[in-house]
Amino acid sequence: MKNVFLFARLFTGALFIFSGIVKLNDPSGFAIKLNEYFDVFAEDVSTKQDSVNATIRCNDVLLIEKKYELYPSDDVKDIQIKIEGDSLLRSAKLKWGGSSIANEETKRLSFPARVEFDITGMDGKSIGHQFVIDSLQNGTLSHNEDLMMDISSWVKGESWLSIFFKGCKDYSLYFSGFFCALEVVLGFAMLIGWQFNITILITALLIGFFTFLTWYSAYFNKVTDCGCFGDFIKLKPWASFKKDIILSILVVILVVGRKYNKSFFVESKSHLVMSVFSLLTIGFGWYCYTYLPVWDFLPYKKGNDIKHIMTYIPEGERETDSIRIRFMMKKDNDSLLVSTAQYSEFSQRGYQFIRQDREIIIPGYESPIHDFAIYNAESGEDFKDKMLDYQGFQLVFVIPFLSEVNTNALPQAEVLYNWARKNQIPFWGLTSASLQASNAFKDERDINFMLYSADQKMLMTMARYNPTLYLFNGSTIVEKWSGASMPSLQTLNSFILSK
Repeated sequence: MKNVFLFARLFTGALFIFSGIVKLNDPSGFAIKLNEYFDVFAEDVSTKQDSVNATIRCNDVLLIEKKYELYPSDDVKDIQIKIEGDSLLRSAKLKWGGSSIANEETKRLSFPARVEFDITGMDGKSIGHQFVIDSLQNGTLSHNEDLMMDISSWVKGESWLSIFFKGCKDYSLYFSGFFCALEVVLGFAMLIGWQFNITILITALLIGFFTFLTWYSAYFNKVTDCGCFGDFIKLKPWASFKKDIILSILVVILVVGRKYNKSFFVESKSHLVMSVFSLLTIGFGWYCYTYLPVWDFLPYKKGNDIKHIMTYIPEGERETDSIRIRFMMKKDNDSLLVSTAQYSEFSQRGYQFIRQDREIIIPGYESPIHDFAIYNAESGEDFKDKMLDYQGFQLVFVIPFLSEVNTNALPQAEVLYNWARKNQIPFWGLTSASLQASNAFKDERDINFMLYSADQKMLMTMARYNPTLYLFNGSTIVEKWSGASMPSLQTLNSFILSK
C-alpha cells in the first residue's frame, strides 16, 4: 500500500503541475474557455420564456403565421414591410430582441394595401393593429411609430443565477490565473508532501468540481474542448471526464493511505519552499499574460504560414463533409423520409416535398485557421486575399476590444504606422468593434491608421494581450509582440534587414 500511495502522490502531483503550467502559460486562453462555460451555464439556468403567436396579413392575404419564443431582452416589436415593384410585397419581417420571423414569398397586392398585425401570448391576450399603405413612396416602411408594439408584459425577468454567470465573465482572467496557479501549487505541495491533509482536501474538491464540469460538457455536448491542457493537448469532453475519473480514484488512494505521507522537508523549510514556489508560479502567469506565452501552441505562432495552414488538407482527411440527404415527403396523412435515389419514385406516386434533412456522416477537416478575414466595415470590401497574397513585409496591429486596450501601446503604434507608410509597408489595424465605435476611438485617441474589421474569435486567438503586434513576411509570421513590449524602429529594421 505504501508504494501504491507514493505512486499516486507523485503521479497526481506531477500531472497537476503539468496541467497547471500549460494553462498558466496562456492564462488569456483559459479565460476564453471559462467564458464558454459561463455562457453555457447562463443559458441553461435562464428563465424559460413563453412563446407568442405572430400573424401578419395584407389585404386578407396571410403572409406570416408563426410561433416564436421570447427572450429576456425582448421589449418592443419592430415590423418592417418592404415593397418592390408596383404590386409586389417582397418581404414582411417582424423582429424583437433575439427573435425574428420573416417571409420572403412574393404576394401580388393592390394598393392601397391594408396590413393587419396581431400578436397573441400564451395567456390568450392579443394586441391587434392595422395600418394602410396608400402608395409606394420610397418602397419601404420601416421603424415607423405606427409599426411598434410593446410586448414587455409577456417578458419574464432573468434569473439571478443567469445574471451571476454572465457577471462572472468580467472576472474570467482573474479566475484563470487563480485556478491555474492553484493547480501548480497543489501539485508541488503534493510532490514534497507539504501540509498533506489540507492539500488533499483542496485537491479532492477541485477534482470533484472539474469531474462534474467535464461530465456536464460531455453529456449535454456543451463545450467540445475542455481546455484541461490548454492548446497543447486538446481533449474531447468524454476523454477529459475519464481522465478526471482516474484522478478521482487516485485521490481516494491518497486519502486512504495518507498515514504513509512523509514530507521531503522539515516543516520550517517546507513553508519557505512553498512560499517561494508560489511566488514564482504567480510571477510566471503574470509574465505569460503580459508578454505573451513562453511556449506558443496557437495557430498564429512565429514561423507559421497563415495561407498554407488555411488551405492545407492533411493526408487521409476529407476536404468536405460527407453528408447524407433525406427528404421528408407527404401524401394525404402519410409522411416519410426518403433518400435521394427514392425521391423521383415517390414524387411520381403523388408524394409532395416537405423539407430536406442533411446529416453529417463524416466531418471534413477543419483548418486551425478557418475564420481569417479582414474587411472594410464602411464599404464591405474584403481585404483577406490582398493581405495574404502580398509579397513583402507587413505589420498587423490587433485590438480585439477597444474598451479593454492598453492605451500605453497606442503612441508607439502610431510611430510604427508612420514608419511603415514611409517605407511602403502595409499596416493593418484590426478590431472587432463596429464602424461607429472604431471612428470614435480613433478621434478620441488621435489615431491615423485605419481600423479594419475582423471576426472577434479570430482576433482573440491572435491577440492574447490587447493589443498585439505582428510582423508578417508575405503570409508568414516573422515575429509578434505584446502591447506591453512594443518593438522599437531599430528592432523592426533589424528583422527586415536580416531577411
